[in-house]
Amino acid sequence: MEHDPQLTAPAANPPRVAVCFHGFLRTGASMWWVRRALLADTWTRVELPTFVYQAAPLAHHAARAAALIRRLSEQSGGAPVDLVTHSMGGLLARAVLAEGAVPIHRIVMLAPPNQGAWMADRVRRILPVHQLGWDPLAPLLPGAPRVLPGGEAAEIGIITGGRGDPRGLVPFLPGDNDGRVRVDEARLDGAREFRVVPCGHATIMMRPAVLAMVRRFLLEGSFGPDGEDFQR
Repeated sequence: MEHDPQLTAPAANPPRVAVCFHGFLRTGASMWWVRRALLADTWTRVELPTFVYQAAPLAHHAARAAALIRRLSEQSGGAPVDLVTHSMGGLLARAVLAEGAVPIHRIVMLAPPNQGAWMADRVRRILPVHQLGWDPLAPLLPGAPRVLPGGEAAEIGIITGGRGDPRGLVPFLPGDNDGRVRVDEARLDGAREFRVVPCGHATIMMRPAVLAMVRRFLLEGSFGPDGEDFQR
């Protein structure tokens, strides 16, 4: 019988695709470091969409994000899509999970205000823009994210910043914090893993050690052994 090489050739690895969701009052460009790290690994496409969170309800942005994920999956032969989020982008990812059948592989959230943010409440009191008829900080208020799906809805790993003591990076924020989000506010019931690293809120996505943890979780479903030395 003539040998058919197609019968024994190894199957090509499916493409790895990711989408990054940025934080409040930022753009997709703020996730450039994540994109570079993933493309240097095994990902073939990493999208950095921009969402003007303050201009529309979170559900509006979630519908748009879900459509993007479905389209990327279809263009990649049905491969599920990885998500990496920063700050409010974590709430957007949870809102996307509420959209129904969205082909998501794993999610890494960086400094997400999963329980809402004490800081958002303070800002809202100082700048009461909600009195004008629209409340852009509403999804970030303490307790507000309870309506969104929890950690059981997907494989989720969370990395947030802190000092490892009650003072945090900003002493006037009660409890350990990264300067904007408290460690306890980042927690999410059902999440697979949770890590606290010595990073500030605005720069956590730039740190090489954090990016290594992101890649490892997306590939293996784990950040690795807890207690490893954190190299900045």
